[in-house]
Amino acid sequence: MAEDLAGRGLVAAEGDVSPDVVVVNTCTVTREATKASRMALRRAVKNNPNARVVAIGCYAESDPDEIAAIEGVDVILGNDGKDAFADALTARAATAPLLQIGGIRTTPVVQPRVRANLKVQTGCDEWCSFCIIPMTRGPLRTLDEDSVIADARARVAAGAREVVLTGVHLGKYGFDTGGDERDLIRLLYRLLDIDGLTRIRLSSILSAHLTDDVIDLMATQERICRYLHVPLQSGHDAILAAMNRPYRIDDYLERVEAAANRIAGVALATDIIVGFPGETEEHFEATMDVVQRIGFSKLHVFRYSARERTAAAAMPDAIHPDVKKDRSKRLISLGNDLRRSFLDAHLDRPLEVLVEDERVVDGVSVCSGQTSDYVRVWFEAAGLLGRMVTVVGHEVRADGIRGGTLVDARS
Repeated sequence: MAEDLAGRGLVAAEGDVSPDVVVVNTCTVTREATKASRMALRRAVKNNPNARVVAIGCYAESDPDEIAAIEGVDVILGNDGKDAFADALTARAATAPLLQIGGIRTTPVVQPRVRANLKVQTGCDEWCSFCIIPMTRGPLRTLDEDSVIADARARVAAGAREVVLTGVHLGKYGFDTGGDERDLIRLLYRLLDIDGLTRIRLSSILSAHLTDDVIDLMATQERICRYLHVPLQSGHDAILAAMNRPYRIDDYLERVEAAANRIAGVALATDIIVGFPGETEEHFEATMDVVQRIGFSKLHVFRYSARERTAAAAMPDAIHPDVKKDRSKRLISLGNDLRRSFLDAHLDRPLEVLVEDERVVDGVSVCSGQTSDYVRVWFEAAGLLGRMVTVVGHEVRADGIRGGTLVDARS
């Protein structure tokens, strides 16, 4: 959305500059996210009395009337408004458009992004019992493949060296048009043909879509990042069934372990919900066992949050908040231990890093970037933005590697 506006001649209001428009991209995946979105909107109105305030995203899609009740919010746009954001703003009213494009700012400024998100799909058809996303994002919809490739080429031309394939249900890319996982593989091969594109990263994919062909492609193409985010949610079949997840634990383990065995150096991350209705201590311990068995590089732990209009919201056997808190704490502790072991394994050895950021800190130029397996590395250097470098790290700090020694730099 920022790029869309920048392309029309607007720039971000920085420092003491008063903005003309404030955009809040809302979320409603949990009650906490909804609350945070409301607070962000109220704060935007309070802190920017002369600006037009725009609400967009999933909360704006699911509960527009609630947002309309917040005094000072001028425009509410659903998720479809993101694809043509500037057009949506200028077309709000024929007599008084929200923005007079070209009349507010005159110098287009687009900050080069070394790692760019590439949206290839949206929507979901799984209807997990805890999830509101099918109502806010709609059914499966695959973006036109030629348009995706054109978008990728444009981003590379603008300075991107890595693209992250994003979608609500990435593994079902092409399914809505009668396809299967081979559509995703075909897309990946076409992306690999783009000159200047150093890396391709998958954002998140369900275990069921880690087919042998997908795994083999990742194992043989080094430009596809050695990182997989594979949501688990629970390690027990009874809870997976109650959640209406499209897999059972043996299926999950078989696919994830196949990927771990065949993709050299792959890092595995996951999402887990604790305190789902009916979750017993036995169920939770099963989840802990699966996490330990896989040895995930990163855990995203969520306490179950009931969402209106979802099947789980009406389920009996709600878990007491104190039990949720305790289970969350225990799982996060295990995840932190696994994370530290994962990061320790990156010390005192060469790391291939794509430099994404360069800034001066206390008078020293510091570069940072990501490894293929999604570890951030900081090191002292200058003039390397967008280049692949080899760094030896010496210290784990701030969930990454610091104090690196630069060994080599390539275009």
